[in-house]
Amino acid sequence: MKKIYLIIFLIFFCNYFCCNAGLGYIFASNNDTNSFLNKEYLIASNDEIVQLQENVLADEISNDETKNIKYIDEKDFWYADTKMSILIGGLPQAETKIKPIPTAILTAGLTGAFILQHQLQMKTIWKNNKDAYFKFQDDLKEELFVDKLGHFYGAYITSYFLREALVGCGFGWESSNNIAAILGLTYSTYVEIWDGFGPDYGFSPSDFIADILGAAFFSAQHYHPSLRNITPKFIYIPSEWTGYKSRIPNAMFIDDYSSQFFFYSVNIHNLLPDKWKTYYPSWLELSVGYTVRNMLDKVRHPEEEPCNECTFWKEGYWGSPRIVLALDYNLEKILPDGGNTWNWFRQTLNRFKLPSPALEIGTVTRFYILFPFKLW
Repeated sequence: MKKIYLIIFLIFFCNYFCCNAGLGYIFASNNDTNSFLNKEYLIASNDEIVQLQENVLADEISNDETKNIKYIDEKDFWYADTKMSILIGGLPQAETKIKPIPTAILTAGLTGAFILQHQLQMKTIWKNNKDAYFKFQDDLKEELFVDKLGHFYGAYITSYFLREALVGCGFGWESSNNIAAILGLTYSTYVEIWDGFGPDYGFSPSDFIADILGAAFFSAQHYHPSLRNITPKFIYIPSEWTGYKSRIPNAMFIDDYSSQFFFYSVNIHNLLPDKWKTYYPSWLELSVGYTVRNMLDKVRHPEEEPCNECTFWKEGYWGSPRIVLALDYNLEKILPDGGNTWNWFRQTLNRFKLPSPALEIGTVTRFYILFPFKLW
């Protein structure tokens, strides 16, 4: 999950602005021009009238082009049993017809975000990379596997945001899904390569495999709708807020895996036989999650002592792995319907986990009314 939050944040804003820039392009009509002609501007010279007539003709051509755009069938635009949303509203295009202005905004925004993110990381996480050489160094056990779920989710959610932006730029629905998965994996690969130059770590094959699986799962959901009954989710709550310790060491919150929880929520209602659905709330889902509490690297911090519930899977690396069974909410079925932007935000928010009743299974098993906040 490392180093991905900034790029997702900027993709969201590029997505929002490029889609809204495309609204005028998509919904242009003759109404404004006709109103224009019906007012005082009719009192004009012959040259001005000719110019106005040319503008009307140009608008008619633009409208004809818009009418010729084909859109996907509505039945193909469902996520399990919930209709999907895009920022500009309506349905995605079936074929690619790129919109110049939104595409220019997205390209400029992503380029700027990439440069900014790279410069920030060269001053923080990668600041010692210049003096190191590229190497492979797998960290399969150091993080007790929780970081693999982070890499999976990172590639998945990056692909999601990129797809939404590509749809707003006029890319066809299938093309948007495929290109987004490729770009999501490309970005993750770039991060892994630069990690390969780190003095304290290297290119981790297991991280890269998790990146591939995250992008692949995103793509597979497009071609196999049954997979849309499973939604990867993520929640970050500082460990100190829940009575535990943050990961030692951690340079910033994105490295604090002890405060990160990764879930896979299952749409139970959509999987039930039709005759049973009446008795089961459509918004109530079941999540299976994983985290590692109180992570400690005693190799670099020998002065620290592991917690009483901690175990080690590799000498010097300690933590308390927990499997979490939690109830979950489908926010798209709880929050009210609204405009295009709200519906898209509601859909996106449903990719993140909110506190809920849960059973945490580990060295000590605990029940939570609102996981991860414990009562005792």
